[in-house]
Amino acid sequence: MMKKVLVTGGSKGIGLETVKTFFAQGYTVITCARSIETWREVIFSNPELSDVDFQIVDLSDNSQVDNLFTHIKSAYGELDIAVNNASPALGSGGTFSEVAVDALFKTLVSDFWSHALCLKHELQLMSKGASIVNVSSVNGIRPTPNASMYSASKHGLEGLTHSVALEAIKDGIRINAVAPGVTWTPRWEERQATQNPSIRSEVEGVVPINRFAAPSEIVNAIEWLCSDKSSYVVGHTLVVDGGLSLT
Repeated sequence: MMKKVLVTGGSKGIGLETVKTFFAQGYTVITCARSIETWREVIFSNPELSDVDFQIVDLSDNSQVDNLFTHIKSAYGELDIAVNNASPALGSGGTFSEVAVDALFKTLVSDFWSHALCLKHELQLMSKGASIVNVSSVNGIRPTPNASMYSASKHGLEGLTHSVALEAIKDGIRINAVAPGVTWTPRWEERQATQNPSIRSEVEGVVPINRFAAPSEIVNAIEWLCSDKSSYVVGHTLVVDGGLSLT
């Protein structure tokens, strides 16, 4: 029987690369994003992914999350793997005391609460041998001025991952996290095109390995944590950042 995999935020960047990887290996893949237009672009470039079960979901809306998991339970009965990846563009950048309260709250919901809610639903559809990977960030293990709420949300996700991992392993379900560093995705491409043409070289200059990660390098870590090769790894955060967190 084919394993069922949920990847949130699967229409771009790390999420899309994760969808491609699991689909190519023959898994039944469910993914979601807020925009059908973005997914149509994906299908145009990757027609083989038309067999992926794509759902339009705003994960910041509790009722839409409920509907997503009702669909998964009805259509598939259970999940074997979940990758909680979705993360919208940062809307709360700047000095913490000056950022609008609504923007701070939106980041908290998008980068912590939505993952927590998905995690709760996923566990209810899983049994012994299942695996969950939360996509955190290098900013969840170090301070991040000018992105304080994002950093706080990822720190929260780290704490949630480690704590719930100890609960879930009693049922044979492994929960871990991946903390990417700077990864060259469409979001960075857009910043390069609209804000700073030199941003790539400037950022690479502060990364010890002197380059951005490719999405596939982050997915290699996600895939490993979901596999039997990491069968003794529980509640761990695998940092994939080219040494950035060491500086």
